[in-house]
Amino acid sequence: MLQAGVARVDITPPLGLPLGCWAARRCLSRGAREPLVAQALVLSDGERTAALVTMDLVFAGRDLTDAVRARVRELTGIPPESVLVHATHSHSAPSLSRGSGVAGLQDAAGFEAYTAVLPDLVSGAVFAAHRRLRPAHVGAAVTHAPGLSVNRVRHERPVDDAVTVIRVDDTGGAPLAAVVDFTAHPITVGGITTEWDAEYPAPLRAAVEAELPGVECLFVQGCAGDVAPFDDWWFGNWDASRHSYERRDWLGEKLAEAALEAHARAEPSPDARVAAGAEWLDLRRRRHHYTADELREATEAWEAGAQPDWPETWSQEVHTMTSAQQFPASYMWGALTMYADMVERADVPVRTEVQALAVGDAAIAANSFELFNEPGSRIKASSPFGTTIAAAYTNDYLGYLPASDDLDLVAGVPLGDILDQDKWRWAYGITNSNVDRGEVDRLVEASTELLGRLHA
Repeated sequence: MLQAGVARVDITPPLGLPLGCWAARRCLSRGAREPLVAQALVLSDGERTAALVTMDLVFAGRDLTDAVRARVRELTGIPPESVLVHATHSHSAPSLSRGSGVAGLQDAAGFEAYTAVLPDLVSGAVFAAHRRLRPAHVGAAVTHAPGLSVNRVRHERPVDDAVTVIRVDDTGGAPLAAVVDFTAHPITVGGITTEWDAEYPAPLRAAVEAELPGVECLFVQGCAGDVAPFDDWWFGNWDASRHSYERRDWLGEKLAEAALEAHARAEPSPDARVAAGAEWLDLRRRRHHYTADELREATEAWEAGAQPDWPETWSQEVHTMTSAQQFPASYMWGALTMYADMVERADVPVRTEVQALAVGDAAIAANSFELFNEPGSRIKASSPFGTTIAAAYTNDYLGYLPASDDLDLVAGVPLGDILDQDKWRWAYGITNSNVDRGEVDRLVEASTELLGRLHA
């Protein structure tokens, strides 16, 4: 018989440390809008046990993932390939890569003590959930939330607007866990705040948990590499609606309405098998035509220029859809660093883990990239399971991964042009992908094959 257990822990960083992921500001955190949390759902069918971990962080770097898995194995015996470590990708969390393989992505200073204790906090949630295992039923359903997201790279393209719910109840029908998946960058607040916050998953979880007393609502981020919240947030749109907590909460509550509708339709069953697996891929690093000398000269010119004196927070005129055009310096530095790394490590593959967990007829296929919407949708469409979540930002952070045809859009563009944010801001996520053309298809195929093996 299926058993399930849930737990959460507070992972809010200390105050007085640099706020997360936004350039063009220098604010230190002065408060927390709500706690940042790590949540765990452990599932067991008596033969196999698996754990889903979600965290209110930007990244789940490889170092953090390995440390959590090692400690979970010590505490519970759950093998590493059965522990999925996922970040919601909240841009209001600390900027900690923790072992990421992406050049130019650095841990913010001052978080050494926090990152030292973080693996124990997260693995402790899994331990607690494992200790709370009890008989459970599981079901899943999907609905849609049109108009709440947009393709921010090519806004004329469709996006995956599915809201997927995996429902876990105890045998008496009381809610135990609700895993909610949606695809959109958690960037609604932007750089206007002086507080830590968990982005739109926070009001989403709060609304679901208020409606279903006793439930633990875990949010899983989809393949949002080119997907933004709201229907007017696409790169280069100077008229995009503004960043605010009001907009954040509105989005979370709208998604909660959809999630509750799907939850009500999901029919929990006691007969659910648990499965998990993972495999490693070596993906070819991206080739470009920029030489080491050309990149060095451009970097030296950038370093010789005057660096701006950033304000503490953004003004209302600054928006993530146009910030690279308003403040291009940090974007140029990031691009130059990554392109130089591609030259230096041209023959070193991008090593990545593909993982999947399944319970009953529902599965989660996970990857470590900011996978674009179209490849993520292909994984879901080719899955043999009745309900499939394609989760990015899992077990590491390896940067953007667009469809192969998207890379053709920037092929052969001169370096001076590609750094011009007025011309190429729209292609963010394509210009700075570090995986070569065609390799995304290998990732999709490996994910599909793994899902097939688990289903069989």
